[in-house]
Amino acid sequence: MIDIADSLEEALAGVLAEHERGLLARAVVVAEVLDEDGERTLSILTTPGVMEWDALGLCRYGVISVEGPAAAYFAGGDL
Repeated sequence: MIDIADSLEEALAGVLAEHERGLLARAVVVAEVLDEDGERTLSILTTPGVMEWDALGLCRYGVISVEGPAAAYFAGGDL
């Protein structure tokens, strides 16, 4: 039986290959999910074998990558 981490890896690798973005090494996906009652939850998924410290590092790098451009946008480009 294929688990969610394996399915995630297969799906992401396929999308990256389709768009010629290279080979997937590892990934962390942060997704807001709505259940059948409309309740929102945050789901953190990783590809197989991603250790907690690697997931934290990938997420932190992603946050830093978003913070700079977002801050510049809201400051009117004056950063």
